[in-house]
Amino acid sequence: MSKRAEETLEEKKMRKRKEEKELAKWKNEKKKPIKKTYYWYLLLILSLISIIDEVTANIGTQMQSLTATYLFEGRLSIMSLLQIFSLPTAALAIFFKAKSDKYGRKLFLFINIFCMGMGLFLTFFAGQIGGIPGIITYILSMMIVNFSITGKMQVVYIMETAPQGKRATTYATVKAIANAGVVLIPIFREIFMGDNPEKWHMVYLLPAILALVLSLIFLLTARESEMFLENRIKYLEMSDIERQEMNKESNNNSSQQGGLGNALRFAFAHKQLRWLFIVGLIYIIGSMGTAYYEAMLNVFFDTAGVTTVLLFLPFANAVVTFAAGWLGDHEGRKMTNMLSMLVSFFSFLLFYIGCIRQWNPAVIGIMLGSYIGSYYACSDSIGSIMISESSPTNLRASMLSAMGIFHMIGGIVSRLFPIIVLLVSGDNYRVLGLAIIMAAVPTMFFACIFFIKNVGDTTQININTVRGDEWD
Repeated sequence: MSKRAEETLEEKKMRKRKEEKELAKWKNEKKKPIKKTYYWYLLLILSLISIIDEVTANIGTQMQSLTATYLFEGRLSIMSLLQIFSLPTAALAIFFKAKSDKYGRKLFLFINIFCMGMGLFLTFFAGQIGGIPGIITYILSMMIVNFSITGKMQVVYIMETAPQGKRATTYATVKAIANAGVVLIPIFREIFMGDNPEKWHMVYLLPAILALVLSLIFLLTARESEMFLENRIKYLEMSDIERQEMNKESNNNSSQQGGLGNALRFAFAHKQLRWLFIVGLIYIIGSMGTAYYEAMLNVFFDTAGVTTVLLFLPFANAVVTFAAGWLGDHEGRKMTNMLSMLVSFFSFLLFYIGCIRQWNPAVIGIMLGSYIGSYYACSDSIGSIMISESSPTNLRASMLSAMGIFHMIGGIVSRLFPIIVLLVSGDNYRVLGLAIIMAAVPTMFFACIFFIKNVGDTTQININTVRGDEWD
C-alpha cells in the first residue's frame, strides 16, 4: 500500500472518530427532556431576538441624519459611501451561516445576537469620542452590525419549529412583534436624546446592553433545532457506502450536508429555487426607499414631527406584516406576495406625496409603515419562507445563505444608486425621493411578472420531506 493510500486511510479513521464524537454530542442533546411549555418559551425568546434584530437593522436608518450631522459634518452622501466598506462582513456572514447545516443552529444564532450588541455599543462609543477616531469606530460598528443582521438564524429556527400549515402565520406573528418593537427607537430617542440632538449616540446604549444579555439567556436556555438534530444524526449514522448510494439516488446532490457550492448547484438545477433567486435579486433592488426615509422626513418635518412619524411607523408595519403572514397561510404565498407588492408601491407613493404636501405626521407614519411592512413581508416570504419550503433540510441554511448572496448583490445596487443621486444633487432629499420612486417601479414590476409566471406556491409543502424538485 502506498504512502498516499496509508495517509488517506488514516484521514478516514480520523474523520470517523470526529463523526462518532459529534454523533454522541447530538444524541445527548436530543435525549434532554423537552418541557411542554418549551415551544412557547422558544417563540418568546425568538420574538425578543427578532425585536433586537429589527432594532439593530432600523436604528441606523432612524438616526441617519443625526449621525451624518454630528459625525460626518452633515454629509449623508459621504457617510453612505463609507458604509459600503462594511459590506464584506455581510458576505462573510453568508458563508458563516451556511456552516450551521453542519454545526447546528444554536451557536450561530448566539454569535449573531452577541455581535448585534457589540455593534450597537461601538456606535454609541463612536458618538462619545467623535472626530476621525469616531468615524473609524462607526465604520467598524457597521461592519459588525451588517455581519450580525445578515445571518437571520432565527428564521431557520422558526421555520424548523412551526407546525405544518402554520409556518407563514408563525413567522409573521414573530416578525410583527419584532416590527412593533421598533417603536423602542423613537421611545429611546425621547428618553435619552429629547430635544438635545447632540446626545444621538445615547439611543444606542440600552439596545446594546439588551442584546448582550439576551444572547447569554439564549445560549444557556435554548435547545438545538429538533429538525437539525434528526437530520444530522441520521446522516452521521450512515456508512460511507450508504451516503454514496444516497447521493446517487438523490438528484443533484440534494443529500449533501450543506455548503454554498452545493446549495447554488442544487438551486440552479431546479426551476423553483432558480426563479426564487432571480426574483429575490430583482425585487431587493427596490429596497432603496427603506434606507433613506428618515433623511427625507427631516426635510419636511421638525424633530417632534419626525418622532411622531417614527412612533406610528412600527405599528402599521406590524399590522401589515401579520396580515401578510395570515393571508400567506390561508390564501397562498403567490396571491399574498402579489398583493404585498402592490401595497408597497402605492404606500411609498402616498408617503412621498404626503411629505411634500405636509400631511399629518401620524398619517405619514402609517403610510411609511405600510410601505416597509408590505415590502419586507414580500421580500421575506420569497427570500426566507418560500426558499425554506423549497429546500431539503440538509441544504436549508446553506440555501438561505446562497439567497443572501443575491440579496447582497441587489443591496449593493440599491445603495449605490441613492449615493450617486445624493452626490449629483448635492444631498437634495426631494430629488432623492423622486429618483427612488422612478428606480423602484420597474424593478418591482419585473419581479412581480417573473414571480407570477415562474414560481409555484409552497403553502401546502411538508418542510420535513420536501426534495426541491417538485416543481420541475
